[in-house]
Amino acid sequence: MKKLMFSLIALFAGFAAAFAEDAPEIYFENIVHDFGTFPEENGKVSCTFEFKNTGTADLVLQKVKASCGCTTPEWTKEPVKAGETGIVKATYNATGRPGSFTKTITVTSNAGEKRLTIKGEVIPKAQKVEDKYPFEVNGLRLMKKNIYFNTVMFPNNSKEENIEIINNGNEDIKVSFDNVPKFVTIKCDNETLKPGERSNIRLTATTKDSEVWGSFKKTLTVKANGKPATFDVTLYGNVAEDFSQMSPTDLANAPVLGVGNTVQLGEIKAGSTKTFKFPVTNKGKNNLIIRAANCDAKGFIVTAPNKPIKAEKEAAIMVKVNAANLQAGKFSQRLTLVTNDPKRSNFVINFIGEVK
Repeated sequence: MKKLMFSLIALFAGFAAAFAEDAPEIYFENIVHDFGTFPEENGKVSCTFEFKNTGTADLVLQKVKASCGCTTPEWTKEPVKAGETGIVKATYNATGRPGSFTKTITVTSNAGEKRLTIKGEVIPKAQKVEDKYPFEVNGLRLMKKNIYFNTVMFPNNSKEENIEIINNGNEDIKVSFDNVPKFVTIKCDNETLKPGERSNIRLTATTKDSEVWGSFKKTLTVKANGKPATFDVTLYGNVAEDFSQMSPTDLANAPVLGVGNTVQLGEIKAGSTKTFKFPVTNKGKNNLIIRAANCDAKGFIVTAPNKPIKAEKEAAIMVKVNAANLQAGKFSQRLTLVTNDPKRSNFVINFIGEVK
């Protein structure tokens, strides 16, 4: 019995030894490469990890994947025989990626997984004036041409935003402006800039006497020594009423906008102009003021009542539709009413109709 057991153990050991002889093994002498510090101008940098098959069967790299798209791997595609070597090459693209980095490359083979690491630090390239200040007018360069005020609260709120500028010419430049919106004040820290001098254009949106309500998009023109820019400086934002200080009594007596979410305009003959009107009611106690009726849809002109609507009274909103440039078919357009109703200060109405 003992002899039989020893024979079986010897047999299984022989099988195990036979199977072990057929296993590939992957060995990297180095699994980390440090590029050190190098300039961004170098662009792509590469390193090579060499591996050896220390097993007894062919080694096959099935997949090599980098941790991000900034790193591109290449590797030995054909099977690596026992005792032979192969490579994994990693290329890192440093362009536009200043600062330190650590990236990994996962190597999947029929011998399991190994993880390689590359790291380093990229020295940012010196910015050219044209890169930092991309918008130019007559030697004056601007860092940006879009200004975002976000929400400016009525009546006592204001927001300031700046545009950094530089004189990139060879002579003094006097900065001036055209077409400035009434609710915006604008000034330059230095109205006249010497060559190479930097300054700031300061724009302040004030709502106290604003002629705009709700979302706005306004433009103005920057001039250098009287020459206007070929581009506009565009101002984006939203003017909203501040109801936060209203007492419970104020809220109980507040106006209430009465109007539906949808207005059916029916059919409009292609190429024609048609005028519609629909009612709005004040269901509250104090006067209802429609601050603005904003509709950016092409061919739609909306006119709101310019007088306050008294309690329990009704007024009409006029909608003129010019179908000359509208495509045939059904349409749905949005109108935003800006009001002094605390609960419906921005109320969206959908115009539904069809051009035939």
